[in-house]
Amino acid sequence: MNNIPEGYLKDGKGNLVAIANVKQTDLIKDEFVQKACAKALEMQEKLAEFKRSLMAEADDFIELLAQEHGVSLGGKKGNTQLRSFDNTLRVNIQTQERIELGPELSLAKQLIDECLDEWTEGGNQNIRAIVSQTFNTDKQGSLNPQRILALRKLEITDESGKWQKAMNIIAESVGVIDSCRFIRFYKQDEKGIEQAISLDIAKL
Repeated sequence: MNNIPEGYLKDGKGNLVAIANVKQTDLIKDEFVQKACAKALEMQEKLAEFKRSLMAEADDFIELLAQEHGVSLGGKKGNTQLRSFDNTLRVNIQTQERIELGPELSLAKQLIDECLDEWTEGGNQNIRAIVSQTFNTDKQGSLNPQRILALRKLEITDESGKWQKAMNIIAESVGVIDSCRFIRFYKQDEKGIEQAISLDIAKL
């Protein structure tokens, strides 16, 4: 609820300032920002409804195909790719899971450090620097799960079995927080090269 008295504006510190005491340029700027953000919020809601509507249509279509043919069109984790008859247009529907790594990760890090101590003793420290960067945190103090999971793809032979044990612990520590569905659109240009149809206002 807006409790600002008529003839006043609230500044960034929460103080009420009489409009008569506000510079004209600040009033014009405030009016533009208010109007621009209101339109942006309106467009955001339209895009959200656009996505909900298309997702519902796609789900109905995929369910219809499944009923007619007895198979699921969706691939791994429900990902689906649909093309127009002439192959110039494509719609991708994807499900992306947001994951986090559990407290077991500290044990995996300990085993990895032990491996690095053995492998780099009196030798090249580059591998320690590369692997250690994987466990660096961002500005919010969070680890990057994808970067840590990428360690499992490295072809490393360790006779002690510590590395493999650490990789197994990392795999077991993965927990799915939630998932989000995306729908993306593609169109071939005049040269026949497929381009994404961007709905990101910054790219238009």
